[in-house]
Amino acid sequence: MGTTSSFFGGGGGSPLPQPEWLFQKSSYTYTFPYDGTVIVHVIGGGGSGAVQSNSYIAIGGGAGGYSRKQFSVTSSTTATVTTGVGGKSVGSNATQEQGQVGGNTTFVLSSDTLTANGGGGGLYNGAANAFAAGGTASGGDVNYQGGRSGKTAYAWSTQYRLGTGGGAVNLFGLSTDDVRGGDVTNASQFGATGGGGVGGRGGDLKGSNNKSTTGGGGSAGPAQDCYNGPSEQARTSAGGAGGSRLFTFNGPILDGVGGQGLISFVNASSGSNELPSFGTIGMGAGSGGITAVNAENDYGADLQPPYAGIFGGGGGCSSYGRGGHGSHASLGGGGGGCSSRVSSTLRHISGGGGDGVVIIEYIERS
Repeated sequence: MGTTSSFFGGGGGSPLPQPEWLFQKSSYTYTFPYDGTVIVHVIGGGGSGAVQSNSYIAIGGGAGGYSRKQFSVTSSTTATVTTGVGGKSVGSNATQEQGQVGGNTTFVLSSDTLTANGGGGGLYNGAANAFAAGGTASGGDVNYQGGRSGKTAYAWSTQYRLGTGGGAVNLFGLSTDDVRGGDVTNASQFGATGGGGVGGRGGDLKGSNNKSTTGGGGSAGPAQDCYNGPSEQARTSAGGAGGSRLFTFNGPILDGVGGQGLISFVNASSGSNELPSFGTIGMGAGSGGITAVNAENDYGADLQPPYAGIFGGGGGCSSYGRGGHGSHASLGGGGGGCSSRVSSTLRHISGGGGDGVVIIEYIERS
């Protein structure tokens, strides 16, 4: 069934109906309510990140593909709609598990079939430079591949506790590298990268420090990269820039600033639990990575980072404590990978991929 989004506005002239967001997972028949001209947006489900609870590398998930096409319809026109489910979060106590692939979204009207394939699932045992690819798309006036996950320059068992961010939906025809999760390009250990935004990638880890993390991409620009620094605070980076990007015609304004890369420290000897202060992730933006330093006496914090903004990728997580979570994506984005030290007490959970969606947008009503 359709749900009306409050993020859209009406058009000029004859009143235009609010666009419908179609989320129903089983295949069903959609009947257009009015005569006129529509734009149909088709977005595949995002892949979930991997979990690696043996202190090695966990890769985030790829974003779903994006297809768009204009149609002339009447109030008797019907279409067959199937929206893909995002890859589910994986992991539990002391597990290693690949992320799940996102489901394909299809829209069939007469002889036209628009397909937005789901993003790939993250890897816990990938080779050097392995990543989860974004979903491809076909059948539309435009077809864009989703952003890939972040990758590392190392094989899965040669570096320690690295989690990369998931990709973002490629709504604006950028390169897939421009909407990806953050990469790890140097001999970093114990770090995490941010998820991609619709207007820029997550930040890269380029230094050789321990305990580093980067921000998520924004709606209008990439997150900052992270190099070597003199202190823990210098080893984090800000999220990507926000800025108004109109999602075609009278679509939602994606103006989100990417999430900040965060490091959490827990002092077990005093019993304090200094959790980071999470802010809201804006529309179209990726969430930042998080590195949870909870080492003393095996004390841990079961941290749950925020969801990415709609269409953005979830940030990765690296945890030395007993609990860790990759960030979940929203609507088509890839979830963040989660790498942590083995524990039998608290959860180690990857970020889930965002569900697919079909958006019916009237641009003219007869």
